[in-house]
Amino acid sequence: MRHKSVLVTGGAQGLGEGICRRLADDGYQVTAADVQVEAGQKLAADIQGQFIKCDVRVPDQVESAIQSVVAKHGTLDALVNNAGVIGGAGSQRYYGDLDIDVWKNVFDVNVNGTFYGLKYGLSQMVKQESGGVIVNISSIAGFRGILHMGAYTPTKFAVRGMTQATAVEYGNRNIRVNAIAPTAVETPMVKGFMDNVPDREIAEKLVTASNAQPGVPQPSDIAGACSFLLSEDARYITGVTLPVDAGSLSRLANALEDRHE
Repeated sequence: MRHKSVLVTGGAQGLGEGICRRLADDGYQVTAADVQVEAGQKLAADIQGQFIKCDVRVPDQVESAIQSVVAKHGTLDALVNNAGVIGGAGSQRYYGDLDIDVWKNVFDVNVNGTFYGLKYGLSQMVKQESGGVIVNISSIAGFRGILHMGAYTPTKFAVRGMTQATAVEYGNRNIRVNAIAPTAVETPMVKGFMDNVPDREIAEKLVTASNAQPGVPQPSDIAGACSFLLSEDARYITGVTLPVDAGSLSRLANALEDRHE
């Protein structure tokens, strides 16, 4: 049986690393694309995969990463548009105080980076008799406003929109496109958010108290959902954003909706 190929952007750490490891266990030929070279190379060695240095803000680099997968494996069977940023200290502020350069960078990575992946990934998959499957990473912040995430939140709404639009456009071409909307997951990016928000108490509530279920999900939990959406078990699922949110979106009230003075 031919092993399917998959490209995971932002694959060197956090959610991306967890997804790469799970898909390698599932039998995929995994290529991780990231700007973090040392971590990416170590991961590739661990999973017997491939690493490509790629900044998703640069369309030529995204196109080159996809073509590298095709050159090595013959097809691009699956793509996970995972690369994303919250934005650093300049983004965890109220809208009137947001740094414009930080705003632009968050959009460049989260929205444009996902678009470039879709653009070049879909262009390749339509050439293939086998089609392909794409999973984008959105967020529960793509369903509702969350304090101190003013730049991040609209980018994740955009990811949901791109997911639906491309699923409709390519549904008759044997290509499925879905998204995952995680709650806060224990990753370096979330830890960085916790360290930079102006109100630590609110940040702690975001990570620990907004979920209906106790505990903080791990990257492996999101990787499991990704594995399912890429699989034949999900062959009639497309255009869906699947929350992996520990019940956060189902709560009538949560810690972040308390009146904030």
